[in-house]
Amino acid sequence: METNHAVGDARTAEGTLDGLLAQLMDRIPGTVQVLLASGDGLKLAHTDKDINTADAMAAVMSGLNSLGGATFKGLPGGVRQVVVEHDAGALFVMSADAGATDPRVVGTVLGVVASPTADLGAVGFEMTRLITGLDEHLIVQARTNNFAGQGK
Repeated sequence: METNHAVGDARTAEGTLDGLLAQLMDRIPGTVQVLLASGDGLKLAHTDKDINTADAMAAVMSGLNSLGGATFKGLPGGVRQVVVEHDAGALFVMSADAGATDPRVVGTVLGVVASPTADLGAVGFEMTRLITGLDEHLIVQARTNNFAGQGK
């Protein structure tokens, strides 16, 4: 299935990103949850019915991605993937920032929680395929320090 069909609507049609994540989940047997978060930890789209769990996962994924980057601080390149393996399954976190270097924007991270029965190679393949298909649509505006009442 081609994932680019909804790319133009990704920012305007509610549920489009959620739908793309649900399709990714459907393609990988054993997938428990799929989530897209901003690089600074805000949930953008998810398949989890519990919004509190999705919010917490967004923060975890962003943190893992940041820890991976701190490990290689000062070296060229960026974090591509972080994997946490557990007896109950695996968490994959992939940078989905399309090489964001502008300080006014932040990238995104795509996370997949998979059960022990999931094909881990298929998880990585499908995540990469989704990220490649959405490309520049995975960049979001950085939060600013402009608070209500500041007149900015």
